[in-house]
Amino acid sequence: MKKMGGGVAAAVVALAATGVLAAVTLSGGEADAPDARVITIPSSSSSASAASTGASTTVPTTTAAQAYAAAAAAAVPAATATSTSKVLPGINISGGEFGGTGGKLGTNYIYPSTAEMRSYAAQGFKLLRVPFRWERLQPNLYGPLSEVDRKALKSVVTQANALGLTVILDMHNYGARQVKGSAALVGSGTLATTALTNAWVKIMEDYRSNPKVWIGLMNEPNRQTAAQWWAIAGQVTKDIRAQKISNKLLIPGTAWTGAHNWVSSGNAAQAVKFVDPGKNYAFEVHQYLDAWSTGTTDKCEVKAGQRVNAALTWAEKYKVKLFFGEIGASGQPQCAKEYPDMLRRLKTSSAVLGWTAWGGGAWWAYDYMFRLQSRTTTPTAHMKLLLANMP
Repeated sequence: MKKMGGGVAAAVVALAATGVLAAVTLSGGEADAPDARVITIPSSSSSASAASTGASTTVPTTTAAQAYAAAAAAAVPAATATSTSKVLPGINISGGEFGGTGGKLGTNYIYPSTAEMRSYAAQGFKLLRVPFRWERLQPNLYGPLSEVDRKALKSVVTQANALGLTVILDMHNYGARQVKGSAALVGSGTLATTALTNAWVKIMEDYRSNPKVWIGLMNEPNRQTAAQWWAIAGQVTKDIRAQKISNKLLIPGTAWTGAHNWVSSGNAAQAVKFVDPGKNYAFEVHQYLDAWSTGTTDKCEVKAGQRVNAALTWAEKYKVKLFFGEIGASGQPQCAKEYPDMLRRLKTSSAVLGWTAWGGGAWWAYDYMFRLQSRTTTPTAHMKLLLANMP
């Protein structure tokens, strides 16, 4: 099974263990196991995940985490542009996808803090991917947005843009959502494609004139076939553009949108037929370097850095752009070889728009393998690899 919560399930478990979260909804990434029924959007058995990945149950308080972020930001000078690469580096800041489908902001889930965003901007990152739950932002299909979450996200965007960051609003729902207490797939009789369009049109009312806000259409669809998913993506794109929304669209494939199986999953064959009337899009792919490209262990396999090759070759051939929405690696020795290798491939490919590394967010356990926010001014193992290989 693939990582939970978008990057990995294990690190969030501590929130449940300490009572901060009664249930953590986690799933995602790339699953080779056909029974990985992520569409149920369950509360994860995260204690087992933590045991298997070595995640700590020590989780920072929000106040402490913000203090660490502020200290790190103060210690890092503003980045100087020395590279001619046009690849945009960025960070995922988790929190908005945590805690099930309801909950209270600040108790069950959080959005990025000013200190976090300032820290990443100071280190030279240009993109900020912000996961959110569809069910929270729009509790009822075709209904109004939650004012609490709408205002919170709008504040994040305003602050991030002021820091020079482009924000990717990431609907972190795996091609599904809860409808009246039951899971439903986008494109099914219960959850029509028009519902997804309706949600995005309402979300983008605040940002339709802001080119520094991108649409992360859907995180890691995985139960629809390639033909089914790409029909959905094409229709939603057409309908969004019909509402005169011109923001950049990031379009994922099905099968957890893995880069390593972009061709074999059927995504490539369908993507070549994709049409964006606004001509402002990229295909979103994700890539981890462990045994099944799942992001569930700290191990990197030998030659895992080469897993992106087929997708890059395909994109270069068809002259389309790829956006690597999730990447990650630990401090394990093989990762120190494979991750830089992959990052170099992304940096030198004409097909790559940018990437956002997984592991930002104040609520990850301090020893979470992909954690990016340090508790001191010394970068984490993952961050060290990124900073040494920035485009």
